[in-house]
Amino acid sequence: CEKTFASMTAGILAITLDSTLAFTQGCISMFLLAAGSYFLLQRGNRLKRILGWTLLFWFAMHMKDLLLLDVSTADYDYMQKLLMSFDMLAVPTCAFLLLELVHPGWLTWRKAILHEALFLLFPLLYWAWPVQIIFTTNLVAALLYSLSVIFHLFHAIPEYNRMLSENYSYTDAIDLVWLWKLLIFFIFFLVVWAYSCIRLSADADILYNMASCGLWAVICYYIDRQETLPLGEAESPDDTEEQTNEANHRPAFAERLEELFTVQQLWLNPRLTIHDVAQALGTNRTYLSDYLNRSLGTTFYEYVNAYRIRAVAERLASPSCTLTIEAVAESCGFNSVSTFRRVFIRHYGCTPNRYKLERGS
Repeated sequence: CEKTFASMTAGILAITLDSTLAFTQGCISMFLLAAGSYFLLQRGNRLKRILGWTLLFWFAMHMKDLLLLDVSTADYDYMQKLLMSFDMLAVPTCAFLLLELVHPGWLTWRKAILHEALFLLFPLLYWAWPVQIIFTTNLVAALLYSLSVIFHLFHAIPEYNRMLSENYSYTDAIDLVWLWKLLIFFIFFLVVWAYSCIRLSADADILYNMASCGLWAVICYYIDRQETLPLGEAESPDDTEEQTNEANHRPAFAERLEELFTVQQLWLNPRLTIHDVAQALGTNRTYLSDYLNRSLGTTFYEYVNAYRIRAVAERLASPSCTLTIEAVAESCGFNSVSTFRRVFIRHYGCTPNRYKLERGS
């Protein structure tokens, strides 16, 4: 009786696991198909279309596992490992997306083919020569590749943020603060993925499907909010007179720059970029950025927001001000309340509410 009960329990558990696996497999597949189709419809947005193609590629990788349904028990282990070897082709697609985020315009067809070539070689070798060492080497190569991308991102994200501060007066919807959190999630996902490759069981596959769905849901959420960087074409300094003046740390456009900000108040534009200011000055980003960094010791982001925050402080200190703090910030060029509060506290050492109570009364 005990053996019969144990056998029945094991059978019920196996059926339950198989049903749960089929359910999670169906959920992640439908999610990938729907999300991929949605992002491919985002015309004119390169990043979202890359995400769309990536999601559809992952959908195809999930659907190919249906081939296991018609495989005999004798060939099952071989086919499972062969299909998992082809799964490794999906690893570079994640890298393409992440690298495109920190290096806009990085992805080309040539780079995509080069990165995928290595991961295509392993399944072809395993198909012709099905030994464990090839499968294991493929798994290790995929892990090392993923870790190298993560390591690169830990260096590239600060560089990306530096580029934003030198070119934009705002960071909302274009910064990559969320990517730091995603990297932690991605490392956890790699552990789950490696476990599912080694364990080769229904429970491991269920855990992998759940982690995969969570990872892609987070990526889709943030990239759907991410804006494309509107940087203009990079210019090369070629004006001899301006170079000479800049050598004296007082370029010809310095007085004009002060006029644009003090009289014309360009900082009222909430989406002002260094490219806009350079065009108004008749110079280029290189000259202007060098002047701000070397002569004034500031970045474009700090320079613009210093004018904005002073204007906010003046209005809050006025007893006649009846607008809300948020409305004042918006009228002075801030397009994000959180950014405004962060900049204000850094400049004045207190919250806008406290400043208004102390100065505006």
